[in-house]
Amino acid sequence: MAKLSQNDLNIIAEHPLDTSLDQVREPLRKIEQSYKPGSLSFDGVADGPDLGHQKVLSRLLYTLQGHDVALDLRSKIGNNDVANELSKLFGLVRSGRYNYEHYRALSRLVVKKASDVDIWNAVLDLIITVSRTTPPTSIPSSFDSTPVTISSSSFQGSEQTRQIIESAMFYEIKRCTYRNVDGFFEKYFEGRRWSCKSKEIYNAVKKEQYRDERWTDFPDPPDGDAVWKWLSHFQDNHLSGSPGVFYTTASTSDLTGAEARRQLDVFTKRRGIDNTEKHNWKDVRIIGEVKQSKWELKKILLQLTRYMRDAFTAQPTRRFIHGFFLHNTTMELWVFDRSGPYSSGEFSIHEEPEKFIQAITGYALMDDEELGLDTFTEMHNEGRFITISTDPTGKEKRMQLDEAPFVKQRAVVCRGTTCFRSIDQLGVVKFSWTADKRPPEADHLRLAREKGVEGIAKLTGYQRITSISELRSGLTFPSPHQFRSGTASASTSFSQTQQSQSFGPIQNLSISRTSSKRKRPGDEQSSQKKSRSNSQKSKLSQQFEATQQSGEPAVSLFEPDNGNYSNRILGCLAIAPAGKALSEFVQIPDPEKSVASAIKELLIALRDAINAHRSLYLKGNILHRDISENNIIITNPEESGGFAGMLIDLDLAKVLGSGRSGARHQTGTMEFMAIEVLQGIDHTYRHDLESFFYVLIWLCARRGWDLCGNPEGRPAESRLRNWYAGTFDDIVDSKEHHMGADGFEKILMEFPLAFNTVKTLCIEIRGILFFLLEDGRLFKGTPPGPPEKLYDPIIEAFDSAIADNFPR
Repeated sequence: MAKLSQNDLNIIAEHPLDTSLDQVREPLRKIEQSYKPGSLSFDGVADGPDLGHQKVLSRLLYTLQGHDVALDLRSKIGNNDVANELSKLFGLVRSGRYNYEHYRALSRLVVKKASDVDIWNAVLDLIITVSRTTPPTSIPSSFDSTPVTISSSSFQGSEQTRQIIESAMFYEIKRCTYRNVDGFFEKYFEGRRWSCKSKEIYNAVKKEQYRDERWTDFPDPPDGDAVWKWLSHFQDNHLSGSPGVFYTTASTSDLTGAEARRQLDVFTKRRGIDNTEKHNWKDVRIIGEVKQSKWELKKILLQLTRYMRDAFTAQPTRRFIHGFFLHNTTMELWVFDRSGPYSSGEFSIHEEPEKFIQAITGYALMDDEELGLDTFTEMHNEGRFITISTDPTGKEKRMQLDEAPFVKQRAVVCRGTTCFRSIDQLGVVKFSWTADKRPPEADHLRLAREKGVEGIAKLTGYQRITSISELRSGLTFPSPHQFRSGTASASTSFSQTQQSQSFGPIQNLSISRTSSKRKRPGDEQSSQKKSRSNSQKSKLSQQFEATQQSGEPAVSLFEPDNGNYSNRILGCLAIAPAGKALSEFVQIPDPEKSVASAIKELLIALRDAINAHRSLYLKGNILHRDISENNIIITNPEESGGFAGMLIDLDLAKVLGSGRSGARHQTGTMEFMAIEVLQGIDHTYRHDLESFFYVLIWLCARRGWDLCGNPEGRPAESRLRNWYAGTFDDIVDSKEHHMGADGFEKILMEFPLAFNTVKTLCIEIRGILFFLLEDGRLFKGTPPGPPEKLYDPIIEAFDSAIADNFPR
C-alpha cells in the first residue's frame, strides 16, 4: 500500500469527496455482483471490453481526475500529480487496454463508502500497479516543429462543463501567472488624473469609518451579501458621479451574452447604460470575487479566469481586464491580458487602508484606456469604424465594420484572433496578438504577392496597435507562480515542461525515436482484413522506409523559454476580397439554394483552398502551418481570381529555410492538427494537407447536421470529440485509429445522410495520405520527392467528386 505523508493527509482532509462518487457507486455495485474472476480482463485482445463496464470505470476515473485532491496530491511513481496519472489510466480504459482485476480494490472501496483516505490510497496503489503491468508506448523523437500549447477555445456549447473548461484554462495560465508584480499598484492606481479625487474620498471615509487600525463599518464576518451592502453604500455616498458603476447579480439569469450562465459577486459597467436589472457580458468592465471561506488560490483564480474568458469572448478586441479577489479582509488585485494573469500580491484592507480605497475608487474612476478597452476602434451611433494605414508612406483609410465578428477565439491566453467583415462587403479586418519574434502576417502577404502566389488574400492595410510589453511597461515580473501541483518554471524549456502537463485530461507527450503505433483492440485482425494489397502499396512506402533508415537529425519540439513572459504584438490587418467563414456553408439564405448546392459549395471552396496552399508553398516558398475551418473563407470567384475558397491567417506561417522564429509557442486548433505535428515532428506540407482532410471530415460530421436541419441520427457524442479532448496520447491514438480502416468506417457513419456523396471522396483522400506499411504500421509521414505526388491526386479526387455528384 502506498504510504501517505502528513501533507497528503492534509490535502485529502481539505478536499472531501462528499457525494462526488455517488453517481458511479450503484453501477460499480452491479459489476461486482456479476463479476467472475477472469471474465473482465481486457488487455487488448480482439474480443474487447464490455462497453458498460468500460463506461463505468471511465466515469469513475474522470470524476476522481477532476477532483482537487487529484490536482494537488503527488503520484508515488514520479513527479506528476495524481490527475496526470489518472488521465493515463482513463486513456487506457477508453482504448480497452485494462484489466478489471486491477481496479477491483478501488471499486469495492467506493461501493462500501470507505473513507476518503482509503479511497485515495487505493488510487495511488492502482497507479503503481498499472504502471508496472502496462507496456510503455513510444513516439518518434521530436523535430523542429509547430509547437503546441493548450487553450480552452475548442470547447463550445454543451461541452463547456465547469470541470472541462477549468482543466483547459489551468493549462492556459499555469506557466504564465505572476503574483507580487513590482510596480503594479503604482502603475494602475497612482499618478492618475483621478488620484486626487481618490485621495479625497479616502480621507473622508477614513475620518468616518477607520478606528483603531480597522474599518469599523466593514462587515464582520464579510459574507458576500454584507460586503455588497457595504460597497453599495460606499458608492452612493462617494462615487455618485463616477464613470463606472458597481453591480452584483442576484441570479444567473441577470447576466446574458455568454454560452454559460454565470453569477458575479461584483462587476462594473459604464454609467448611463440602460437596464440595471439585466446585464450583458459585452458591458462588463471590472470583475470582483468575494469569498468568506478559506482562500484557495488555484480554485478562486480558475473561477475568476472563467469569468475573464466570458468577458474576452464578448469583447474579443479588448486589451486587458482588471479583476480582484476579496477574501475575508485580504485583497489581491489582478490584470488578465493575452499573455496571462498577474497580480499586486495580497494585502490587508485594515493594515493598508488607503490602498483598499484607492483600488475601489480607481475601478470606478478609470477611463477606457486604463480599463484595457479597445480604443483603436471608433464606436458611434452609425456603427464600428477603424482607421488603418494602407501603405508605408502613412496613407490611411477609414473602414466601417460589421457590428459582430464572424471569427473569434474563446480563450484568454491566445492570439485573440477576431475577424470582421467590412460593411461594404469588400474586405475583411482581422485583429490578432502575434508573438513578437514572428514576422508580421503582413510581411508574408506582401512576399506572397511579390512571388505571384494565387488564392491568398490581398493585403489592403495594416496597423500595429500595441504590444504586451508596452501594456506592461513599468512593471517588474518575478518568476511565474508555482502552483502546488508542481509546474515547471518559465526558464525551463517546453520540451521538459510539456512532460508534466495534464489537460482535462490532456497530458504529457512522451518522446522517443521509435514508432508511435499503439495497438488497439482488434487492430491486428482489421489490418489483415482491410490492408491494401501489395500492388496497391505505392513506392511511397518503400521510399518512406528508406528515409526512416537515413537517420536525419532530430531537434527540439519546443523553443527555450527566454524572458519572464511572452510578448505579443496587437495588429490590425485589412485584406480583400471579403468572404464568409467556411463553416457558413451550412447557411442557406437563398430559398432556391439546396442542401446539395451547399455541399458543392463546400467541396469547391476546399479544393480551391488546397490549390491556394499549393501555390503558397511552391511559388511563395511559404508553409501555412495553421489550417483550420476558421482560416479558409468562401469567396466569390469573380472577385478573387477564380478562387471560390481562399486561405487567410498567415500569423503562424513560415518562410522555408528562414530558421527558427524564436517564439515560445503557438496555439493551434487541436482537432485539425496532423498526427505527427501532435507528436512534435517537423511540420511539412503534407501535414497541412492532413489538416485540410480533417477540416472536410469535421464540417461533414459536425457542421453538416446544422445544414440538414433534422437531428434524427445525429450522434449524442461524436467520436470527433476525441480529437481535442483527452491526453495528447489519446488524441494521437484516436486519430491513428480513426484513420485506420475500422475506425474510419465509424467516422463516416457520423455523416448525415445528405453527405453520403462525400464519403467516397473521404475514402479516396484517406488512401492518398494514409496506408499500411509492410510491418503493419500506419504511414502518416511525408514521402520524399516532389509535393505534386500528393497535391495532384487530392485535387483530382475533389474534381471527380464535384463532377460526378454535382453536374452542372
